[in-house]
Amino acid sequence: MTEQAVVGVGNQIMRDDGLSAAVVDALRDAGLDEHPDVSLSHAGTTAFFALEAMDGADRAIVVDALQVPDAEPGDVHRIVYREGAFESADFDINMHDFSFTEALAAGDHAYAVPEEIVVLGMTPAVVTAGLQLSETVREGLDELVALVREELVRGGTAIDEPAVAQEGSS
Repeated sequence: MTEQAVVGVGNQIMRDDGLSAAVVDALRDAGLDEHPDVSLSHAGTTAFFALEAMDGADRAIVVDALQVPDAEPGDVHRIVYREGAFESADFDINMHDFSFTEALAAGDHAYAVPEEIVVLGMTPAVVTAGLQLSETVREGLDELVALVREELVRGGTAIDEPAVAQEGSS
């Protein structure tokens, strides 16, 4: 079985930068924190907490608000990191205190970092002090949660579909 770490990165008191905490909470609410092959954590804004959270996992999924050139607020992004570089990005992802590539390079000897890391994120609409996500990001959260679930399945983890109330049931 494949062990996968889902790691949220971001600052929950900077509005849309806290979107990853909302995603991790939704996955916990769906019971994925009970899955034996999935770990869920929120690393805040410290790159080395993120590395520690994915230490020893076969694969990691990092969720963050991503400032992507030419992207619109609410746009969802999937970027794969393999063999020391991002495969489909011509920019570096900032983990707040370090760039992602710098943190991975610096922590390579101290942590057993997965060979494949998938970064899933959304372009934020508002990154100012506050606790509420913008309407744009709130509207896109379900899609981002679904993408994390799809990544877990893609990585080899069998997960149940979210429970859906059937008509006529109580």
